[in-house]
Amino acid sequence: MRRIRLILITIALLAPALAFAQIQSDSVKVYFRQGKTEFDPHFEGNGRRFTAFSNKVRSLQRDTTANILRVVVNATASPEGSAEVNERIAYSRAQNIAEYLSLSLRFDPNSFEVNYKDIDWPLFEQLVREDPYVPMRRQLLPLIEDRDLRRIKVERFQRTWDYLLENVFPEMRSTVVVFEYEIVPQAPAIAPGPATVTPQAPVVVVPPVQEEPAYNRLPPPLPDDDELDADYDFSEKWPWSCYLKTNLPAWGLLDANLAFEVEMGRHLSFSLPVYYSAADWFSVQNKFRVFGTQPELRFWFRDNFSGPFLGAHGTFGYYNIALKNETFRIQDRGGKTPAYGGGFNFGWKFRLDPNGSDRWGLELCVGGGYLHLDYDMFYNVENGRYSSSEVRDYFGVDHASISLTYRLGKKR
Repeated sequence: MRRIRLILITIALLAPALAFAQIQSDSVKVYFRQGKTEFDPHFEGNGRRFTAFSNKVRSLQRDTTANILRVVVNATASPEGSAEVNERIAYSRAQNIAEYLSLSLRFDPNSFEVNYKDIDWPLFEQLVREDPYVPMRRQLLPLIEDRDLRRIKVERFQRTWDYLLENVFPEMRSTVVVFEYEIVPQAPAIAPGPATVTPQAPVVVVPPVQEEPAYNRLPPPLPDDDELDADYDFSEKWPWSCYLKTNLPAWGLLDANLAFEVEMGRHLSFSLPVYYSAADWFSVQNKFRVFGTQPELRFWFRDNFSGPFLGAHGTFGYYNIALKNETFRIQDRGGKTPAYGGGFNFGWKFRLDPNGSDRWGLELCVGGGYLHLDYDMFYNVENGRYSSSEVRDYFGVDHASISLTYRLGKKR
């Protein structure tokens, strides 16, 4: 009787712990730019969400009642590219996030369950069903259910495809990290009683049911060179973003200007500005008339085309310059001897959008180099007569700009 009473007391004390020990989970979603696989904390609020997630995980690591079960990383890509390209992109995204987690949270990278797949079709269908503004949505949903991407890309669905590129596919370029754990309250200490032998129940082994995995777990095979040439979709690897820019201080000199810049890869861009001014500064003795350009090839230290950059530029332009306190006005020889040269510059680009996107930006840049000048000199009065000609080689500052930039094209 005493032994039965002790067993009942033990069960009563352990019951709360058994009742409240349950599996819980937390997750975070990381977004990627089109074709990119590196984790960018400045893109779409990734840094803010990941910091909150990391703080939660660290608090569980310090909690003695918490038992960490597993960490699952699921990565996907958007449907623009071929299946082979999307699969490789999703695989790289999953591996990069797992590596980032192992470094920031000090986890063994081999302990992660890393999964990937080229297209998350259930998510694709869910996003289309939940968005009432998708053009031809009723005709599109059966194609998604049949996973018929080829028919979605045909000309009939061009307006639909453009809408998906802008509003649906960015949500699919993502990796979801799921963190599973359990909280086990500490049970009160129980005084040891006499040892008892409990008969063992027979163990029944049920073979697991083999199901088709939702995600791949093995690295994708590397393609042959011919396959890359045939199937590689550069629109997924390189979004070809373009920018319009204008140099604000130049407008203060009554110098109208506009520049066009295009990305040429992960870290390169090409910029072509045009400057033109035909006005005097309220007097014929004050003028800065120019018509020229300064094409530039840039190297960006970050692959999101913000922050620091180095550039190499060339200079070509016609000029007619005079200052009121100067004796002479200088001008190229009747449009036959424009200034030319080249140099190097350094700059920094800041994002102006409060949501962290790169639609609007502010760019600071300064440069120096060489200019060859061959010009005539005239007395700086109205209809001043010719004085002499000079040829000079100039070394020094030849570029300074504070430019407002605007990125063209769809959201990436």
